[in-house]
Amino acid sequence: MNWKRRLGRNLLFALLCGVASSALYWGPGYTEAHHGFSITMLDPAWEFARYHHPNCGTPLRCRLEALVVNAALYAFWIMILLVSLDVLSLLKRTLVR
Repeated sequence: MNWKRRLGRNLLFALLCGVASSALYWGPGYTEAHHGFSITMLDPAWEFARYHHPNCGTPLRCRLEALVVNAALYAFWIMILLVSLDVLSLLKRTLVR
């Protein structure tokens, strides 16, 4: 598989995982038992959204912005991980030859 196709597949996987992680962290925010965990995991996204939009408007818009930012943050780190794994496998393949 060439590098462009692999990069596209990894980016799609990272975006899907970022959206899934945002949904998983947002859902328990409405329960009493896991509310603290949810707030802790979504805190960087909340801070980013509040910093760039201090007067966010409706609470729904603020929550959606925080979810989008959280999905982007997780997608970024997952993509970094996947690219580093690809680079390691390419280095390993070249060193074996």
